[in-house]
Order: sequence, then C-alpha cells, then structure tokens
Amino acid sequence: MSNGWSHELPHTSQVARTYAEILDDPRTKDEDKRRIIGDHILGVAATVLARNGDRKLAMLLANVVSVRYGLDPEDQSWDNLWIDVLPEDQPAYTEETIEQLKRLFNDIGERRSYPVGWVCVRQVLPEVGPGWQSQLKAQADGERPTNQGRRVRLAPPKFTEDGLWFTNAGELAVYRALKRLQDSVLRSEETIGIYPLAGGRVPGRTWEPDVLVTYKGRAGVIEVDGPHHNGRRAMDRTRDHLLMDAGVAFVDRIPVEVLDSPDELTEALQRFLRRLDGAK
Repeated sequence: MSNGWSHELPHTSQVARTYAEILDDPRTKDEDKRRIIGDHILGVAATVLARNGDRKLAMLLANVVSVRYGLDPEDQSWDNLWIDVLPEDQPAYTEETIEQLKRLFNDIGERRSYPVGWVCVRQVLPEVGPGWQSQLKAQADGERPTNQGRRVRLAPPKFTEDGLWFTNAGELAVYRALKRLQDSVLRSEETIGIYPLAGGRVPGRTWEPDVLVTYKGRAGVIEVDGPHHNGRRAMDRTRDHLLMDAGVAFVDRIPVEVLDSPDELTEALQRFLRRLDGAK
C-alpha cells in the first residue's frame, strides 16, 4: 500500500469500516489514535479540496507520507498537526498554503472535535541501517541506474524479489501473482510487463504507483488498498483520474483482504487485464 499513500493504521482497522469505529475500539492505542485523527482530518480536507476543484492542492495532501495529531512538547497543547512530506513536495508548502490548510484543518477539526491550532510541515526522515555510508556513496556514484523505489531508503530492504524493491508484503504478493500469470498463463506474444514502484511524473506530482502493468499496447496501474481507504474514496478517484489524464488506460484497486486468497487474487488480476485490454 503506497501510495503514494504511506499512512499505516493499526491492526484494528482490519475489522473497522470507519475512523469513528477505529477510535472507539478499546484495542486502539493512544499513539495510534493520534495518527488516525490526523489521517481523518487530512482525508476530509483533501476530499473537500478535490470536490471544490482545487485538485492540485488535494493531490499534494494525497502524497503526504504520514500525519499525526498530537502534543506540542513545548506548550503541552494537543491541537497540533504534524505532517511529514517528501523532500520534493516540501517547497509547495508555502506560508500562504499552510495558512490556507490550517484554516481548513481547523474548521474540519472543530466539527469533528479535533481543533487544529498549529500545523507543522516537515521532511520525512529516511530510514537508515548499518552500512548506510556505503549505500549513500553508491547512490551518489550512480550505481542505481533506475528510479525503482525512488524514496530515500538506506536501510536494508525488507521486501525484495528479482532485484526489485517493495514497500510491503501486499505489493510483493501482487507482484508474485502477476509473475505467475506472466510465466505460466499468458502466451509469450501477449504477455505483460510488471513494473513495481515505477516512479514517474504527472502534472504537478511525482508519483510511485504500487505496480505499473503493460499489456497489449496499454499501461495500467494496480494499487493495493487497505481498509483505511474506505474513508478516502473521493480522494482516490481524483488521483486515479489524474493518472488516466496522463495516459494510463486503466487504474484498479485490490483490497488487501483479497491477498489472503491466491485464487481470489488471481481472479482479480485477470479481471484487471481484461479491463485493461478493453480500455480505450
């Protein structure tokens, strides 16, 4: 699940359908609640912006890496929204933009009982591990010729296969299922190309779809959606439209629950390919 969307909600979201249900669940930890509240405010704000025609700002919020509603260590107030963004997105958050967002966040927060008095936009910190010096030097020397997995990752990759990186187990499961179709189902003259985390540029955005698939002269995108996407349907549709405006023939979303059933996942991917084949 990338999403450009990297917000990871707690396990309780696997059974809850709304933010309110997640927050009311006694198993939800306080730290998780702060992230859920922040994600809720961000999702409503982006959806409102998209609905009102400000798609550019809506998509800027859609590319946020993580968000948290919580305590300011200096004044001990709880009405703060901490937003972590990619380095390339931070310049877009001008003082004027932040003030505009702050007014919107506060209006949403007060109506949801989460007032927002202060907003901090900062660069997300990269993950690093032992040996980060040599990995950083290798990147600087141009030893990574592709932009696959474009975000700064200096920690040893957790999910890899065939020399490719994946941000989570869901993306890897989809890749393996597509590979099975590629190797044993589709004819060699009508096969597919599979490009996980193929970072690219669309108007106003740099994006990294979960999987880009090429098939019969068309390109399609597959995103792996967790249950928390139920609260972001309008924002997801806006993002999908932006990709299709840029030439992607078809965008499909695979619910994370389907990943537990190989047969259901294969059926979902075959349906994706049929729709991609028929897309104009």
